[in-house]
Amino acid sequence: MKDNKIIEGVHHWATWWIRQRRKKLIDELSGTMSLNPFIVPFLFDYHNLNSIEEFVDLFLASHLMIGHNTGFGKLIDEKILPEVFGTIKLDKNYRQLNPPLENSAFNEIDHIVRREDGETELLSLKAGKWTIQLSMAIQLNRSFSDILKYYSSYYNKIVVGVYYGKNEELTDKYDILRGINRGAVHHVKDITHNVKIYAGQNFWSWLGNGKENTQYLVLEGITSAIEEVQIKKDNKILMDKFKKTISNQFKDTLGIDSPNKWKLLLEKINNGQSM
Repeated sequence: MKDNKIIEGVHHWATWWIRQRRKKLIDELSGTMSLNPFIVPFLFDYHNLNSIEEFVDLFLASHLMIGHNTGFGKLIDEKILPEVFGTIKLDKNYRQLNPPLENSAFNEIDHIVRREDGETELLSLKAGKWTIQLSMAIQLNRSFSDILKYYSSYYNKIVVGVYYGKNEELTDKYDILRGINRGAVHHVKDITHNVKIYAGQNFWSWLGNGKENTQYLVLEGITSAIEEVQIKKDNKILMDKFKKTISNQFKDTLGIDSPNKWKLLLEKINNGQSM
């Protein structure tokens, strides 16, 4: 695939995603702010907050960041990989129509990658080094082992791809899923010959069929989309308006200098009518 096609494709879908995030921001800010009154005193102390405005900044940033990370993962998984790099996304409908993919062994397979030379690889996509816990690593080993045992005539190469980070920084769970025990012994099969792990640049180079500059092309597509959409000014207006609304909503609790403000906040949030 030519470099400009990757940049243009990523640019298109990143632009779409940024506009979706802006819409999500508007929807979020039009709703109500849900606070956990028991953790707010800790947040003020832990983050050295001195005003309600500083607290709203922290809360809004952390709340939106969760959505950003989740949404970006979907952008990579559901748009950029299939639409730009031509992978086949294994959604429910595709799996049902293409045996043996409907088998539960393929539940953790996200994409099929077909190369120009006819080679086919399965891809299990992960966001980062902490995505896989021990139980998941053992389950992946079992599922991959079943694929290689019962369906190797269809698929005998599996890749676990991590789209940011480095191979050497991954946790030992990525070894365990391939059947490598380090320290504690787990009941896993050695499938290292057929299952490979690629993280960060290694992943994008693999996805780009060996093009070592693939990650830079993806980044260029994303940054050019940011420049095109120009969200900074509009979003600042929206967030400033939201901060003002929340500050006014909680000024009689978080906005006062009194040891009773935590109790007042608790009552404001928790003391409702009986059902």
